This record gives sequence, C-alpha cells and structure tokens, in this order.
Amino acid sequence: MTDRTRARRGRMEPLWDRIDRNRMKVAMFVTLFVVAAALSLALMVGAGGVLLWVMTFRGGGEFLSLTPWLMAGAFLLGAALAILHVVRVLSRPEARLAGLFGAIPTQRGTLPVTESALHDMAIAIGRPGAPWLWLIEDCDRVNAFALGLHDDAIVVGVTRGFAERLSGDEQRAVFANLMARVAARDTLWATVLSAIMGPIWGQRAQQLHKDALLQDEPTWGEALTGGASAGVARETPEAVIGVFILGFLGVVLTEVLMAGHERAALAAAEKADAEGMLLLKDPAQMLTALAHVLEANNTVPGAGEAYSALFFCWAGFGYAPEDDPEMERLGRLREVLGAAGAPTP
Repeated sequence: MTDRTRARRGRMEPLWDRIDRNRMKVAMFVTLFVVAAALSLALMVGAGGVLLWVMTFRGGGEFLSLTPWLMAGAFLLGAALAILHVVRVLSRPEARLAGLFGAIPTQRGTLPVTESALHDMAIAIGRPGAPWLWLIEDCDRVNAFALGLHDDAIVVGVTRGFAERLSGDEQRAVFANLMARVAARDTLWATVLSAIMGPIWGQRAQQLHKDALLQDEPTWGEALTGGASAGVARETPEAVIGVFILGFLGVVLTEVLMAGHERAALAAAEKADAEGMLLLKDPAQMLTALAHVLEANNTVPGAGEAYSALFFCWAGFGYAPEDDPEMERLGRLREVLGAAGAPTP
C-alpha cells in the first residue's frame, strides 16, 4: 500500500460519524463560547477593579474585597449575554446570513441552468427536491454558498458571475460539493459558527482595518486614561496595563478563535470534493469547476473571512497564487484523479 493510498484512507470516515461529530462540535462550541464570554467579562471587571484601585485609592483593602463579588456578578452577566446572543443569532439565521452577502431569493425560472444543476445534485444526494436558491445579483465574482440549521431550511446561493460564467456541468460539480456538505451536516457547523462568531470577527476586521481618519479618534485605552488630550496619563504604567487588558480581551481572544478557522474550512471542503465527485458522472468535473472558480475572482463582498466557511471557495481576501490554500485543494484533487487530473500543457 502506498503512502498516498494510506493518506487517502486516513481521510475517509463513515457519514454518520461525520454527522455526529458536527453535532458534537456545535454543542461543545456553544458551551465554550458561553463560558469564554463569561470568563472574559469577569476578568475584565476584576482587572479593571484592580487597576482602578491602583490608580485612585492606593490604600485600604475595602474596595478590593468587593472585587470577587463583582467578578462573580460579571461572570453571570457575561453568560446571560452570551446565551442571549446565541439564541438571537440562531433564530432562523438562513435569510439573515444570506442577506449579509446581498443575496435575495430567486423566482422559479429566473436561472434555468443553475436551477437544473441544483435540482440534479439535490436529487442525487437523496433530497426530495432542490433547496431554496438565492442570488447575489450585483456580484460578478464566481462563488456559491450553502447554509442552514435543518434540512427543511437549507439555503443555497450563487453569485451572478457564477450563473453566467460557469457551464452547467461545472455548476453541477459545485452543487455536488455543497450538497455533500449538507448531507454531512457541515452546513450546520458552518452556519452556527458563522452566525455566532461572524459579527465578532466582522468587528475585529473593522478594528484592524480602520481608515486613517478614524485612527485619530480616542481608543478605549485613551478614554480609560483621560482621552486624547491626556498624553502624560496615557504613558503611565497603569495606562499601559489598561490598554493591554482591553487589547487582549478585544483582539487577542478573537484572534485565538479565528486561528484554524480557515484550515478547518479547507479540510471540510476537501472532504466534500471527494464526496461530491461520487455524485457526478465524470469526477473530473469537480477539478474543472474548482480550477475555473479559482481562475476567476472568488472573493465575495460582505462575506470576508467571517463567513467564508459557508462558501464553495474561501470568499475572504485574496492570496497570491503560490500562497493560496485553495491551490492545495486543487493539487489534492489532481492527485486523486491521477493522469486525468494532470494540468494540460
């Protein structure tokens, strides 16, 4: 047995195991999110209380004795706010998430080729009919997405560029991938992750990519230490500690949560490629479709990194070809197909 064959078999797993694992991931993630939010608020209150004591009282311990009680209250408040956030964003998230990309429902017969391709792959995966098709009308990029918490609420969307620039066979290949994700409940995991973390990651992106004009406005740290005019205060050790605490809680924690997100989405996409190829008459269509999508611009305004796990290809910012993780995915498809997948000279 070759190393290549062993590697391939190492990526194989029964569908029911994948479904159970995705459900378990959702349960664990929601639990960890609530606990992390509660701990973060408790630590922020505790650190802020100590900082306030150092900056003002610098003496009696009466104020410090209240800190554990304040932290306990903050923990409960943080948990309650996190649960409220989860309940709100997971209440029928399909239309809300699709709307973030500018997608709107299509009327039957509007995109006959796309509707036919989606219907074929939905039937192939064992569904009674095609999911709800949405269209990102004003986007000439090439990409497609699938999301939903339940089989009855699956939404599949495409960009205008997808419908116009891909052939019917290529669209079938993309939908084969997306329907494989639906069958394995990868869409459940991606929808929950995107709904809960998307707004947080979106805020993170805004903070990291502020316009030059906005950079002159007071930050949290400046407000904590007296605003932009308090130049001396901002350079005190207490101010440095305050900025560090707020920076850690506001940016670093979200960076930790973001780490591995893209790699996990890529791994799920590769498995769906392999499963989708089984639904196609010609497995090489998957390779052709992926290659054409990557040759086009597959970024989707409004999606970014935060919602890219919902898409056939990573919809966030672009990469140089030599650094694009999707090119690894393309290379693995060529490896699976062997000579049939070799690039034409």
